[in-house]
Amino acid sequence: MPNKNLFFLALGFVLSSLGLWALAGINLPHTFTAGNPIRAAEVNANFAALNNALPGVAQAVESDTADIPNFPNSLRRSVTINVPGPGYVRVSASLQLNMVYTGDSSALFTVALANEPDVIRPDQDKRISLPGGLPNWTYIQIVSSERVFPVDSAGPKTFYLLVEENSATQGQVARSTLTATFLSGMGTVQSP
Repeated sequence: MPNKNLFFLALGFVLSSLGLWALAGINLPHTFTAGNPIRAAEVNANFAALNNALPGVAQAVESDTADIPNFPNSLRRSVTINVPGPGYVRVSASLQLNMVYTGDSSALFTVALANEPDVIRPDQDKRISLPGGLPNWTYIQIVSSERVFPVDSAGPKTFYLLVEENSATQGQVARSTLTATFLSGMGTVQSP
């Protein structure tokens, strides 16, 4: 009976490995055939190849509420992902923006995803505003943003969520999630 369980365990391992290999297009350094002995070093090399080729994911979750500093400073949160090589990193963020509105002027906030800690480029930002003349209140908006950044080498890469207050209205960030996912390649989109 134990040999039968071992057979099904090995069969499951082989089928799972083949399924992952087919889906990810990964080249494994060793292939195994029936009747030949399997060496631990070869199996470990295959696992290492899978580990290095499959996309990595990193996530930073903040449940604390933090005040957004006055312009030109920004609230900064970060996530670091270890990428196996050149490719792309998809960075996404979601947060609760509390806008403490106490006046007749308009309110403006900038939310951005960036690959530098203090630089918000125009193609990386999202503007959230309130018109003037609203009742004094704390207005809450759920904000999400997503960007894809190219990476040219293996190693740790850090990405940032930056939130700026661009008016006299005070603001806070609560319950933010910042996620980075490594993508080994991306397709091409063509116009019809």
